[in-house]
Amino acid sequence: MLSVSGKELNFKRVERKFYEIGCEIAKIMMKEFLEGLDEDLAENRNKKELRHKGKRKRALKTLMGEVEIERNLYRRVNDKGEVEHIHLLDQELGFETIGTVSPNLAEKILDQICEMPYREVSNSVSELTNQRISHQGVWNIVQEVGEKQKEKEEKLVKDYKNQKLSGSREVKVLFEEADGVYLAMQGKSRSKRKRKKELKIGIAYEGWEERYPGSKEYKTVEKIAYAGYISSEEFSNIRDAYVAEKYNPDEIEYRILNGDGAAWIEKGHDCENSVFQLDPYHLSQSIIRAVRDKKARVHIFKWLKEGEFEKVYEKLETLKYNCDGLVSEIEKLSNLQRYLKAHEEGIMGYKTRKDLKLPEPPEGLEYRNLGTMESNVNRFASRMKGRKSWSEEGATNLAKIIALKLSGCFKDKIGGLISANLCEKLQERFEEEVINVRDFIKEPKKSKIYPMQRGSMPFEGSSKTNGREAIQRLFNYRNFTELIYR
Repeated sequence: MLSVSGKELNFKRVERKFYEIGCEIAKIMMKEFLEGLDEDLAENRNKKELRHKGKRKRALKTLMGEVEIERNLYRRVNDKGEVEHIHLLDQELGFETIGTVSPNLAEKILDQICEMPYREVSNSVSELTNQRISHQGVWNIVQEVGEKQKEKEEKLVKDYKNQKLSGSREVKVLFEEADGVYLAMQGKSRSKRKRKKELKIGIAYEGWEERYPGSKEYKTVEKIAYAGYISSEEFSNIRDAYVAEKYNPDEIEYRILNGDGAAWIEKGHDCENSVFQLDPYHLSQSIIRAVRDKKARVHIFKWLKEGEFEKVYEKLETLKYNCDGLVSEIEKLSNLQRYLKAHEEGIMGYKTRKDLKLPEPPEGLEYRNLGTMESNVNRFASRMKGRKSWSEEGATNLAKIIALKLSGCFKDKIGGLISANLCEKLQERFEEEVINVRDFIKEPKKSKIYPMQRGSMPFEGSSKTNGREAIQRLFNYRNFTELIYR
C-alpha cells in the first residue's frame, strides 16, 4: 500500500513514490548483476598471478541512487616487481575513470554543468537521484573529464604533426572564427598586474542552413568548437588538428577566418587558401568607441565598406584637429587609425571582395555574413563570468566540456571519454539478465471465477444505415446502466 503519512495525497507525491519504488527495484537488480560479473571474473582469472584477498564494499552513485556492492580484491606483482592490489570489476567496467559515479550519471552532471554553477547542479542531481552529490563531487567529475579531453586533444595534435590524420569529408569552403572572453583569475593564475586573463575560443563550420523550413533564423552546419587557456601556438595546432581529423585538406579551396585582429587568432593561419576577415562586430565597436560624431561614423562605415581607406584616414585626421586638443580623444582616434591600417586587408567582408570568387555552396547550405562567434562566446561568458574567479586549469577543463556541447553529439563524445566497453562474454551475460527482468513482473494467477463478459457497441464494424446510426447515438447520450426497461 502507498503510505501518505497523514499528508494530503496528490499526483505529484504518487508519481514520486512509484519512481522511488522503481529505483529500489533497479538498484537490487544492478547489485546482483555486478556482483555476478565479479564472480565470473574471479572464476576465470589467472589464479597464479592474482591472489584473492577477500571482498571490499563500494557504493556506486547511479541514476537510480546509491548501489552498494561487494567485489573481490586481488594482490599481484607488476612488471616492476612492485606489489599492488586491484579490483578486476573496477577495471572491467571503467570505474577507475570517474570513481564511484556511473557514466550515465556523469553525463547528466556534465550536461547541466554547461549551464549552471556547481552547487545548483549538485542540488538538481541530488533531488533527481535520491542521493547526495556534493558540489565538490561535481567539481571532481568536471576536472577528470576535462583532463581526459585535454589528453585526447594532445594526442590529436601529435597525430596531426606526424601526418597521421586524414579526414574523409570534402568541402570547398570552411569558415573559422575565434575570439576570447576575459575571466577573473585566482591563486597562482592571477598576476599582480592583471586580474583577468583571456580564455581562447574557436569554432569551424561549413556554412548555414535554415533552423527549420521557411525559418528566418539560421544555424551553422557541422560545427566544431575548442577552447582553453593555451598558447597561441597550441591554439593553432588544435584548430588544424580538428580540421585534418574531419576533412580532406586538399579539397578545401578557401579557409575563411573571422577574428578581431588579435595576433593569437591569425597565428598559423597563413597557408595559400587562407582568407582573413576582421570581425564586423569588433570593427563596429572600435569605431563607435573612438568616434563621437555620429555623422562622421556613417561616412567612415560607408568608405570602409567600399574600400576607400584614404578618405577614412583623412576624416580621422580632421576629427583629431577638431577635438579641441583633448588628449584622450586624440589617443582614441590614433589607436583606431593604427588598428585599421594594421588590418586593412581584412576590413572588407569576404562576400564584397572582387578578387575572391567562392564556389557555389552545396545544396541546402548558404554562405552568409560572418559574426556567429559572438553567440558562441556568450555561451561561455554566461556560464563562467561573474563573481566567481578561476584557476587556469579549472577554467580550461570546464571550457572544454562546454566546447564539446557546442560541437553537437554531446552524449556520444562524453561517453567516449568515460565509458568502458564490456567484453563479448559480459555483454552476453547482460542480455541474459535483461531477459530475466520478467521475473520481477509476476504473471497474474488464473482465477476460478469466470471473467466478466464485455460487450461492444451495437452494429460496430457493420454497414451503417440511418436506423443503426440512431441506435449508436442513443448509447452515446446515456450510460449503458441507465438503458433498462422500467
